[in-house]
Amino acid sequence: MLFLNTPHFRRTLPAFLDPIRFFREAADAQDFSSMRSLYRDVVNNLTTVIHSMSRLPVDVRNASSYKSAEHGVRIDRLLFMSHVELLEDKDFEPDCRKQYIQATLQSLNAFMSGLKGLMQLAEREMRQLKPLPDLPEECEEDAEPETAESNTDQPHEASQTSLLSGDTCQSNEGSSTERTCVEEASDELGALVEPQAIKRSKRGLTSVLKPISVGLRRKISQPFLKVDNAAPVEKLTTRTWHARATENIRNSIALFSEIFDGMLENSLPHPDDSTELFFDRNGVLQLASLKGLVRYLTSAASDDDLELPDVFFLCFRYFSTPSLVLEAFIERYKEDVPNSLSPEQASLQSMHVKMRVARLLNQWVDLHWRHSEDHEVFTPLMQFAYSYLSFDIPRKVSSRLTETLHTAAHSKEHKGRRIEKTVQLIQDSSPVEEFFSSWEPRVKKAMVKGEFANINLSNFASPRGIELLTHQLTALLWEKYQEFQPEDAARFWVEEATGMSTCGDSTDAGTKVTTYASFEKALHLWALDVIVSAQSMEERIEKVHFFLEWAQQCHIIRNYAGSWALFSACDRQSLVGSLLNIDARHEEILVSLRVFFSHTNRMKAYKDAIQSGQGPTLPTLVLFVGDIKRQCGNEECVDHPNAPGHKLINLRRYRPLTRAIRDMEICHTPYHIQRVDYVCQWMEEVICSYLNRPEAEWDDILYEKRYDSVFCSRRL
Repeated sequence: MLFLNTPHFRRTLPAFLDPIRFFREAADAQDFSSMRSLYRDVVNNLTTVIHSMSRLPVDVRNASSYKSAEHGVRIDRLLFMSHVELLEDKDFEPDCRKQYIQATLQSLNAFMSGLKGLMQLAEREMRQLKPLPDLPEECEEDAEPETAESNTDQPHEASQTSLLSGDTCQSNEGSSTERTCVEEASDELGALVEPQAIKRSKRGLTSVLKPISVGLRRKISQPFLKVDNAAPVEKLTTRTWHARATENIRNSIALFSEIFDGMLENSLPHPDDSTELFFDRNGVLQLASLKGLVRYLTSAASDDDLELPDVFFLCFRYFSTPSLVLEAFIERYKEDVPNSLSPEQASLQSMHVKMRVARLLNQWVDLHWRHSEDHEVFTPLMQFAYSYLSFDIPRKVSSRLTETLHTAAHSKEHKGRRIEKTVQLIQDSSPVEEFFSSWEPRVKKAMVKGEFANINLSNFASPRGIELLTHQLTALLWEKYQEFQPEDAARFWVEEATGMSTCGDSTDAGTKVTTYASFEKALHLWALDVIVSAQSMEERIEKVHFFLEWAQQCHIIRNYAGSWALFSACDRQSLVGSLLNIDARHEEILVSLRVFFSHTNRMKAYKDAIQSGQGPTLPTLVLFVGDIKRQCGNEECVDHPNAPGHKLINLRRYRPLTRAIRDMEICHTPYHIQRVDYVCQWMEEVICSYLNRPEAEWDDILYEKRYDSVFCSRRL
């Protein structure tokens, strides 16, 4: 446990599990004195296991899916502690000893089940972070065949991005100064886990974990299994550490199974599920009715679909209303358990469902609440919390929702804290970097006075000058990007693609989104105009070199909007012409950016860089607009394949929408840049001057300038 990075469960976990086993045996025998003497060891050991998980790589712990699962474990721990803390009082004697012991065991089983799920998720995140070392040659013949399709991404992409400052690389270093997961604030954000398909030997770990791995492959969606052929090769010590850590995690899961497997039902089929839910052949939910979707969300069967809670709360307003959603949750809360369960299983399952309903309602109010649309259910939700949750669930758990409701009640315009928590997560995991430029151009006096007519880019043609332009362009773009919320922007694009009537939030966001996108386009036109206005080929190549270096500097600080606008101007051969005369260094920058923003694989490298969440980021909106509008062609509701005429919500339409919103939320992390007003004013005035004409008209003007400059060059 004292090692900084690796959680050494392999030898110590059995010792942790023994007190839990003894505690359960004492509870079964209703030996109250033994329970009182053992409960501290049980609590301490489970807390130590949770604490040891904080030694996992920082990229695993900072994954939003891991944070969401960790929050669930924390809630289950509160439930368990609310029972066993009573044993601290030596004079405590429950009114009904049997009922108290049963409730304590149920909360312990729920806690252990959630902890196992967290460890399984950690294993999947570790596998996604980096593939296991290659198998020895003697084991290749026993390896299981791969079930995932080979990745079609170009294998040379990783090597082509050498100049981009390693944006897509992820760090495996843990932080010894961070708070433990028991003490830090909860985070309920979900994310889709895309585990990699890897070859395994039939011997060793696979033989131990075969039931787990087989079940996992059945539940995870096949299209999201990928083989990372372009994974960077690191030091041998790092790969050895990864293999050892992954082995320890897998062994931990294997040991956990023996003590509480079977206590919670993973799937309790409902009589209506055959017509209200439809799964694809990989076990991923694709179609559902509202009631069936709520029922699935509040069951353990949905644990492997890590993005589903986000899909539901970010998109339910497209296919339902807040009042119908609350009604579905309340109906699920009051639903009777199947008669086939034993009394003990029925009580445990009922508590488990109620806990999930409470957590999801708290997630709605805390992260996804939109006062302009959800205010109609505020009073009914408050009444439900006080009338049911406060009586059925221990106070420490139910108070979470009531406190969140009180916070919303005292806010004039309460909105969910999704962006706030996402930004906090990224800032906690990435050091705050301040961008400061002390360099000043020689024409500063004229710029301060607002005399911009004679100012040109040649005044900034130096490394420190380009650095100043990069920082101030980033500050300008950030001011425009942080004005709108991603959820409102997505709704604006959906309404634009479908012709739906707009609401106030999306209309206001549409204006701000258009301002940001237009500024990015105007920057692109400015760069093109400067290049094609050159009077000689040498001057044109010089301008191309300048903009490529500027684009590279923007890329290094993750200003992808500026990088895309400047690079694409240099790569537009119809206007710029042949680039055979640029030197090798600038050609390498051009090729690297071309691969990074490649459309052949839907800008995979760009998307991965954003999702890494390694610091402040400014996106180009091209990818998001395309992903969202492309899905608007799918129907909102479709027939169940096995029950024609029974319309179900088409989740295929909303999953890409959810991913786009999550990626845009990551980009709300603020930059810390010292603003130089006179430079910003000059750039804004010059760039915005390209907004006074349509883009098609500017293309005609630029084509004329290009041929005029070529003609002049030939005459000379």
